[in-house]
Order: sequence, then C-alpha cells, then structure tokens
Amino acid sequence: MKNNKQFYFVFLASIILGVLISTNFNLEQIGSFTELNAKQYKDATEERANLYKEIGNLKENNIETKDKINDYMKEDEKNEKILQDMKSQIVDYELFTGLSKVEGPGIVLKIKDGNINLEEDSEYETKSKIFHDNDMALVLNELRKAGAEAISVNNHRVVPWTGVICSWAFIGFDDNSMESAPFNIYAIGDPEKLKTALLEDGSHVKELIIRNLYVEIEERDNITILPTTNNKESQFMKRYENN
Repeated sequence: MKNNKQFYFVFLASIILGVLISTNFNLEQIGSFTELNAKQYKDATEERANLYKEIGNLKENNIETKDKINDYMKEDEKNEKILQDMKSQIVDYELFTGLSKVEGPGIVLKIKDGNINLEEDSEYETKSKIFHDNDMALVLNELRKAGAEAISVNNHRVVPWTGVICSWAFIGFDDNSMESAPFNIYAIGDPEKLKTALLEDGSHVKELIIRNLYVEIEERDNITILPTTNNKESQFMKRYENN
C-alpha cells in the first residue's frame, strides 16, 4: 500500500512537470520584475531619448540620400538627352558632308560623248560633242539647285568642296581621283522634280542634248550612294568667334 502511494505521487508529479514544460513555464521568471531607482530611471529615459534622436537622424539621412539619388537620375537623363542630340547632329553633318552612306529615291543621269565623225564633223562640232569639265560642273550645280541632297559621279561622292577638271578622256577631281565616261551621275531627291528641272528650257542638260551628246535620265525608287573617301581637314579656316 505504501509503495502504491509513492507510485501515485511520482506519477502525479511527472504529469505536473510535463504540463509546465509544455507551456514553457519558467520558474525563474517568477518575481523577476524589479523596480528602478531614480538614477536608473533617468538613465533609461535618456537612453531612450538618444535612440529616438538617432532614429530621427537616420530617417533624415535616408530622405536626403533618396533626394540625391533622384537628382543624379534626373541629371543622367538630362546628360543622356544632350548626348543623343549631339549624336543626331553628327549624323546630320555626316549626311550633308558626304561622310556617311546614304540611300533614297532619285535619278540616274547618264552622259557620254556624242558620235563623232572626224571625216565629216568640223573642229567646232567635234568639240561640241565632247563632255568637258565645265559641262560636269554646270550639271552638278543644276542638280544642287534642283534639290539634290546627295550626288555621286560613278563611284565618286560629290561633297560641298568637290572640284572638277578635264584630264584627257577623264574627269579629274580635287583629291586627284578620276572617273571615265560614260558618266553615271546619281542624285538623291524628288525624282520628278529633278528630272523636270534638268529638262526645262535653258538648262545645261538640255543644251547637251542639243549638242548631240548622249543623255539619258532614269528615275529610281531607291539609290545607294557610298561615302566620300576624301576626308579633307581644314588647314587655314577656323571658326569665327564674335566676342
């Protein structure tokens, strides 16, 4: 009987201990609450105030940092816009100065000397049927005046400073390159407008036809003109700065 009482007591104690363990009951925490004296309370209050102040400073720094990041992003966008504008201007300059390959609608003006009969033609008629350097210069000027945006003589890209000279059976250019007949002059622009301007009365192309030179004008939907190989740099002129 005595052994049974001990057994039940141990069994009951085990159950109570198990319940306490399962509910995370901490006997040591009982009576752990302590009262602070005046100095400890003052120190704790000051520490809490300092922590609040540090948190406030961190929030302000965070806001300032975000503002700087936004400013940098706006500045980067502004610089990127300026850079893109500069690149666009460079592309435009390359188009007009012949430094880039271009394509577009236009015409092909084919010119070559007329049929010369040395036995029947006089000296004047013979010279009249030959396509000279001054003829080329006048034709190029007429194309520019008619609105040609890009011009090429055979494989030679015509640029603003292009000059021509007669070199026997060839047309020579300012970079010492030469092109021979027949001359295929490619011009990008409004095909109808270019053709009309070249064939109107008083034009030099019309005069070439009257002089019995071979002249043919072909309209095309797309013409490709290669860039110039003459990358000439200015040696004497410089930009005028008006202060």
